[in-house]
Amino acid sequence: MQSPQTYNYLVNDNQNFRVYPQRLWVLFIFAFLAFNQTMFWLTFSPIASSTEKFYNISEATVDLLLNCGPIIFLPTLPVVYLLLNTHHGLRKCVLIFAIVPVIATLLRLFPLIITSSTNRNFHNIALPFLFIGQILIATTGPISMALVSQLSCIWFAPYERTRATTFAILGAILGGAAAFVIEPRLVMKAEHVPRLLYIHTGQALLACILTLVYFPAEPPTPPSVAAQILNANRLIRTQLIERLKRFALDIFHCCRNISCVLMILSGAAMGGTFAAWSGLFATILTPLGYTEIEAGWFGFGQTVASIIGSLIMGYIADLPRFQRSFKLLILISLSFCFIFCLLFQLSVRTIMWPNKPILPSSSASIGILLSITGFFNGAASPLFYESLAEIMHPLPESLTTSMLVYFFNVVTLSFLAMAPNRYKLMNLLVLLIIGICILMVACSRITYKRKDEELRKKQEQEYENTPDVSDI
Repeated sequence: MQSPQTYNYLVNDNQNFRVYPQRLWVLFIFAFLAFNQTMFWLTFSPIASSTEKFYNISEATVDLLLNCGPIIFLPTLPVVYLLLNTHHGLRKCVLIFAIVPVIATLLRLFPLIITSSTNRNFHNIALPFLFIGQILIATTGPISMALVSQLSCIWFAPYERTRATTFAILGAILGGAAAFVIEPRLVMKAEHVPRLLYIHTGQALLACILTLVYFPAEPPTPPSVAAQILNANRLIRTQLIERLKRFALDIFHCCRNISCVLMILSGAAMGGTFAAWSGLFATILTPLGYTEIEAGWFGFGQTVASIIGSLIMGYIADLPRFQRSFKLLILISLSFCFIFCLLFQLSVRTIMWPNKPILPSSSASIGILLSITGFFNGAASPLFYESLAEIMHPLPESLTTSMLVYFFNVVTLSFLAMAPNRYKLMNLLVLLIIGICILMVACSRITYKRKDEELRKKQEQEYENTPDVSDI
């Protein structure tokens, strides 16, 4: 078996690369599906009290419906990776991404169709369908997270890839923000819960129809050398056993690269810690006199700031001046994130100062500090994905992305299990983890193998097209 360094590049040295307008539609559809997936996964958490009354279930059951996401994510991610790296794997994954949520949302509606919510057996009938629906939605989580870098490589030019990855990531983030802002306003009372389920079913059907109408497997010609190499290597892996062996060997190769390991751990730790921490804002801020509604708006402000930070950094990273400055940009982002997170920690209670914060605070100061922290956390996020793709080229972009999001979910699950009644400890841990991530990134070495390969091919083509002086 070949080592990852010796892939056979079945590429055409005289290939003229170009991008197609369809790439924007592909990115929109993927982002729309990711938006829906996160919104459906979070269905019952923003309306927990209404859900408990309507279905006659406990708060722990509502939490379990939410935790289906990271629990199911871990075993399904390898399956998604293997499917993605087959012929037309991107289209296969996206079709599943479109069809499964339709089935899941219809299953959640089924008890309301066959019986009434006033039926004394409604709880026993509805609960299995809710869990089956949530589990099915959770199985599409790896598609939402693991495809982003590979989609941008397959469809977008090198100078667009970071922005494309950013937009693909933001679909899921926007879905989470929308869920916590829109759903409580749609479900003001327990009897309004069916209204939300019908809307979600409509969203799933619309996204599925748009995907089935037009979602090409890949562009007619690749947009870059990296895309051409990815297509060639994907065609080589035809047998399932061969793909499994290659998958294991590729993971082993990633684990041998210290820089890759450090970047995966730092990216996963940042994302997973922030995901768990942001869910505790109400618990953290209520002892200081802030309401749950204010805490919700603080979380929403942090999410919006994270989106803005990702978009701005994606644009900066695609500029020629900064296309080889990922490490610097990540360190700058994490350093500012650490500074403003520290100021926030000094304004609330932590395990170090449990009774009274060191700095005075107000709604404005808390909102600003959390928003700026979110801005710089969001700015670093797409750079981790693209840095890993560069370091481990020519391995598929989906491999390092899958490893990153796998450990992201492990971190999130660990903190969700630890978080109840330990918010003061979480406040301190989030600060310590940012500091550790800065050290890990500083110790890593980001190589630009993908960009180097593309530059080499470009120089070869220019040399071949240069007329020989002896022929003149």
